[in-house]
Amino acid sequence: MTEAGDPSAAIAEAAAALRQGSVVLLDTDSLPGLHAMASGEGAADALRAIKASTSRRPFLLLFASLDEVLRYARPRREEDLQRLRRIWPAPLTALLLPGPDAPEAWSDGGRGLAARVPASSPLRELIARVGAPLLSTSANLEGEDPALSLDEAARRFPTVPSFAWGEVSPGRPSTLVDLRGHEPRLLRPGLVEWPSDG
Repeated sequence: MTEAGDPSAAIAEAAAALRQGSVVLLDTDSLPGLHAMASGEGAADALRAIKASTSRRPFLLLFASLDEVLRYARPRREEDLQRLRRIWPAPLTALLLPGPDAPEAWSDGGRGLAARVPASSPLRELIARVGAPLLSTSANLEGEDPALSLDEAARRFPTVPSFAWGEVSPGRPSTLVDLRGHEPRLLRPGLVEWPSDG
């Protein structure tokens, strides 16, 4: 595990590992997690293998900016898009309608794409440097509770490289809201409040 020292060094090392196809452990703006470069061949299968997961549900995608999200997906309603513009970057995950350029593996066969622009500026810098969104999932085996800290995640997955840059996960899940319908649906309360008027 890299020590939290020079963030730029940790970001560069993590980016190199991701581009080489490695799964890595990183702090986020919610829970620490396992991550892989979304455009990498076999990335989702590699995450499932590490988690010993049989689920075929797509993983969360972390993006560097809202503009990057909109290349692949968007909410149904314009007012929800404007809310996302005001809220992101933040620990809020949105289920969105996939566009024609969204790979089916990211979007549950076109049914929905889970996206977040994280509040962590080093994490957004890493995503931008990698040049692709990151597949992200909690650091736990299937059926276990998620790790709440990067140290705990590293103990659970000692063979997965871990990178620290001085920003620590708060150890709580992101807010999850479904914006695919004619009205938004709050699926999981979390670190960010979704406006009560929509």
